[in-house]
Parts: sequence; C-alpha cells; structure tokens
Amino acid sequence: MPTLYECDLSIIIPVYNLEDYLDPMIKSLKEQKTKYSYEILWVMNNCTDRSEDIIRESGLGKILYCFIQGCGAARNTGIEEAKGEYIWMIDGDDYLLTDTAIEEGMNTAKGNLIIRVPFDSNGFNRPYFSMVWQYIIKREMIKGIKFPHIQPSEDDAFTEKVLAKVGLTRTTHLSLPSVGRPLYFYNYLRQGSNMYRVIVLGEKI
Repeated sequence: MPTLYECDLSIIIPVYNLEDYLDPMIKSLKEQKTKYSYEILWVMNNCTDRSEDIIRESGLGKILYCFIQGCGAARNTGIEEAKGEYIWMIDGDDYLLTDTAIEEGMNTAKGNLIIRVPFDSNGFNRPYFSMVWQYIIKREMIKGIKFPHIQPSEDDAFTEKVLAKVGLTRTTHLSLPSVGRPLYFYNYLRQGSNMYRVIVLGEKI
C-alpha cells in the first residue's frame, strides 16, 4: 500500500537557544511563494532563552519538544512527526536565500529520491557531505534510519546511510540531482554553535 502524505514537504528545524538568530529564518519562511503544500516543525531542544516565545509570536508552524540534548535527537523527533512526502532538515540560525526556495527545491525534488540544495555562506565554501540541510529527501528513504545521539558529528552516520540507498558515498554525493542556484544561507561559525566551539575555541565535545 502506498504511503499517504498530508503535504508535499515537511521542514524540520531543531532549536536550542537561538533567540538572537531566528528572525532571518522566520522572515525567509514567511516570504515563501509556492504551489506546494508544506509544514514547518520547530523542535525545542531544552531551550532556556526566548526562542519558543519568538516562534509562537511568529505564528509560523508547529512546535514540538525533544528533551534529549542534541540536534540529532531533535531531528529524530521531527522526522517521527513529519507528514510530508519530502523532508528538508534546516537550521534555525540559517535562512532561505530566495522567496521561491521551497518552490525551486520541490520542482527539482519531485520525481527524485534525494536532491542537493546549493548554498552560500559567510566563510564556508566546501559542500561537506553530511550537512543535512543541503538535501531534500523523500520520506520513505529514511524509514528506519535515525540520527545517533552524539555530538558534533551526529549527521555523518545518518547521511552515509541515506546516500547509500541511492548508491552514493561521502565522496560522490555531488553527483546528486541539484537545484540550479544557491537557495540556502549557512551561518558558518555562529558563536555558540558546535562548529564554532570545535574550530575556533578548540573544544572537544
């Protein structure tokens, strides 16, 4: 029996203390123009700041809760609740570059199991394979696959398993079907992020 979907796309956004960074993402989501139906799932991950208040005030999407710390666990929570045919796991401190990002992404995704979304950044220009926000994935592709509860490399094992389903690896992921231009802005080295703590501060987490 075919899987029944309630919308075309589920956008999953883990949130941990992002009150100073949410506005660009919220603004970019509100500006979207698309014929596709979609849901936005914000997953609160033990926030202690005003992130949840800001999201509620925006009136945008549905709020979920994950009490296991880490983006991987939060994304698992979002995937379990997702109702879309496709899933896009993005980060709340980034944002969509155009008001047609969902439209363009889904135009490419339809008919494919997984596609790659090009991005711009403020200091990172290498499309490392495991950055999950660079993929729009058909939900049936990730059935039975979960993010491990580790940091900061929780994306690696998950993404390798998904890519393997279409015969690709961490070194061949660039051969995926791709949108023709950058649709996503990656806020590289945001102070307080795992990437910042590892690369700039030299922490082991």
